[in-house]
Amino acid sequence: FMIGNFTKNTLYTIVTRILQLLLGIITSIIIARVLGPKGKGIYALAILLPMLLITFANFGIGPASVYYIGKKKYALQEIFGGNIIFSILISVSAIIAGLIVVYFFSNKMFPGVEKEYLLLALCIIPFQLFLTFIVSILLGLQEIKKYNYINLIRNFIFLFLIVILLLGFKYRIRAVIFAQAISSMFVCIALFFLVKKEVGGIILKINKSLFKDFFIYGSKIYLTNILAFLHLRIDIFMINIFLNPIEVGFYSIAVGLSEKIWLISQSAGTVLFPKVCSETDKKKLKEFTPLVCRNVLGITIFISILLYFLGSHIIVLFYSKQFYKSVLPFQILLVGAIAISGSRILANDLSGRGRLQENIYINTFSVILNIILNLILIPKFGIKGAAWATTISYNITFLIRLLIYSKISGNKMKEIIIIQKSDIALYRNIFSALA
Repeated sequence: FMIGNFTKNTLYTIVTRILQLLLGIITSIIIARVLGPKGKGIYALAILLPMLLITFANFGIGPASVYYIGKKKYALQEIFGGNIIFSILISVSAIIAGLIVVYFFSNKMFPGVEKEYLLLALCIIPFQLFLTFIVSILLGLQEIKKYNYINLIRNFIFLFLIVILLLGFKYRIRAVIFAQAISSMFVCIALFFLVKKEVGGIILKINKSLFKDFFIYGSKIYLTNILAFLHLRIDIFMINIFLNPIEVGFYSIAVGLSEKIWLISQSAGTVLFPKVCSETDKKKLKEFTPLVCRNVLGITIFISILLYFLGSHIIVLFYSKQFYKSVLPFQILLVGAIAISGSRILANDLSGRGRLQENIYINTFSVILNIILNLILIPKFGIKGAAWATTISYNITFLIRLLIYSKISGNKMKEIIIIQKSDIALYRNIFSALA
């Protein structure tokens, strides 16, 4: 039952993510073709500011919500109200921090990016924080369909606005940032009423016990998320510092496409985390995560091999020949995409068990390694060097996490990464669910 239920929820997530992927690719193609490499690079850097602030300011409230909903320690109405209060307070703080960065440090941190774009990008912060905190309640309740629909609707509205503003009115970079903020705002409004109905109301008050628990658990996973974000995006900062926004534009296409391969691991990880949080049978837990991990790895490897040989055709066909320089970094990053897919599954398991300290140590090491490799390889090899730095650090990170998870869970490494004969039952479940 556990495997069947997990499979169905994962399939719902995968199907929705595929639709999101298609919408995202269409949006990315329009943005890249209209803005060109330099404009795409400037946009990527401008959006990086609010994403960075959100990552540093969210304090792990979303995962803490999932964890404590699974533990059933607080009323859902209290968690809903508490998350709204969190989103307001943290948004104000993040925007103030953003203004300080823009007016005093933007020339050093974001060379080549106009302040106007950075200021406009700050508008995304309150909507993104609200969305992150509140949608996690649906995830904690394991309302996977509704969780996925919310994200799908946001992608659709973003594409719709891009078509109108970018193609219709030619507002260029401003249009893309504005469309991202407005699409998030519409989804936040819908999400508020959906979750309010789902939890049966709202209690808007400061519960000291809830706030304390959320900060204790959230602060640990918060540090993990900061380190993971830095691992994902520090190379873009460094490319802009060592090279220029045009090179960022080429690299952002390679990164964006390689990250699409995470669809399987993100879908499985999204469903796995609340399952692990609420599972009390240790035997089931020991068998379940390795099954998910090895099959996610197998599927990701198969997709990556196909994309390695099709990558140049895809990039030239959809993004035009002017982005051909993105091909080699994309092919290099595919190897890293396989490693991070397996690493994500194991990280979700450790977080669900409350073993956050291990994730913190692993991510700290991986960020330091990534920075060192980027410092060495970007000046010598440009964006190819950045791709190799990321891929090498991803693979070493996965190996370390695999060793630690194996020791904690008592599973053999081959059971975690190599597909077993018994997995045929999983594929029967998948085909049955599809039918």
